[in-house]
Amino acid sequence: MSSPSSPPASPGRWGVRRIAVAVPAVALLVLAGVAAAGIDHPVHEVMQHGRRLAVVLVCSVVGLALVAWLLLRPRPGKPSTLGWFSVGVSALCLLATLFVWVSVAADDTVAGAPGTVVTTQAAAGSYLRGEGREGLQQIPTGVMIQTAQFTDANNVRLTGYVWQRLPASADPKTAGIELPAAVDGGTLEQVSLRPNDDGTQTIGWKMRATLRETFDYTHYPLDRQVIWSTMWAKAPGTVLVPDFAAYPPWEPEANLGLYTGMVTGEWRIHYTAFSLGESTTRTTFGNTTATTDATIPALHFSTGITREFLSPLLDRLIPLIVITLLVFASLFVVTTDSDRRSLAGFSTWTVIGFCGAMMLVVAVQHSSLRSTTGSAGVVYAEYFYFILYLVIALVAFNVVEYTSTRRFAFLDWNGNLAARLLYWPVVTVLLLATTVGVFLL
Repeated sequence: MSSPSSPPASPGRWGVRRIAVAVPAVALLVLAGVAAAGIDHPVHEVMQHGRRLAVVLVCSVVGLALVAWLLLRPRPGKPSTLGWFSVGVSALCLLATLFVWVSVAADDTVAGAPGTVVTTQAAAGSYLRGEGREGLQQIPTGVMIQTAQFTDANNVRLTGYVWQRLPASADPKTAGIELPAAVDGGTLEQVSLRPNDDGTQTIGWKMRATLRETFDYTHYPLDRQVIWSTMWAKAPGTVLVPDFAAYPPWEPEANLGLYTGMVTGEWRIHYTAFSLGESTTRTTFGNTTATTDATIPALHFSTGITREFLSPLLDRLIPLIVITLLVFASLFVVTTDSDRRSLAGFSTWTVIGFCGAMMLVVAVQHSSLRSTTGSAGVVYAEYFYFILYLVIALVAFNVVEYTSTRRFAFLDWNGNLAARLLYWPVVTVLLLATTVGVFLL
């Protein structure tokens, strides 16, 4: 008597599933390729093509994750395949996040300088004609910064030299420059006087000033700042213009106007630039012939700096990585087996207490970060803490739910394996999502 045969499997069922996954995977990878085609240097132009690069990354990660699903064929009957798929998704998200970090650090876009950037005397003259100020006497002005030091989140201390080519009749003891952003008024001490063949005189001053600016720490610790020195002309009927004749041909990346031995500390010089603009004061300063909507022509010397992010990033990440690993390890002591529970010393309140302790440690470090940046808004590094708050809360909920009398079948599957498989994908997906949202969107 022959044994009864098992029911035949549905023909082509797995093939249909593979086709259903392969089609969107190919479509997403093609879309990523099309979006990337318009970016010549993705690592150096992330600020210019942020949204397009976001499409490339998201489509690439999701498309490659679907490819990994096709290759590994994960299913509940083989938990090892689910584990490898979890590792693959986490690795893809982590690599995409690292790519964004490197791209942001390497981006060489000149941005953030106030006003209109000019690199030649002709460009400065063209700007003045466009603003109707070509009739004002132009005073060529140059700058050479020796030191720059942040004294707090919004103040920067500068020392260096400023010079001007003034008419021979000008008083050499009085600087024709005003620094409106200097909290201490700025100190200009005459150090040189030289007559020129064209009937002018070049007067140089030693400058010491603490400038107060609003620095944007939104991207900390991958942030960029612009130190801009705004200068107004003191004499009526005059306008300050860059003294390009005192420099080699101006290129922002050449860092002209800075002392070559300048100590930058945790910052890297990104560019220097002269720019022309206008300052709105909304007052006549008592001048009865002026109007309240009149503007003051301003000359800006800007220094773009990029933070060397590796050290502050590691200072923040290493403790958080350790906490993340410890919280992940706590999932392995969650059990409903009485023998294993007594061996591991596990109880629901033990894990909840551990999660509370970790939450307190994270909150202390979060507070330290807020004090360091002094930012009024949320900075990028804070999202690390927000993610960990959420993950720790989910782990605590998982422990309570798994050890309760009424449990979700999903959490009860294979000894709480679902929580362990989802842990790292959740962490890395949230990290990638916040990174893309902050830097690219």
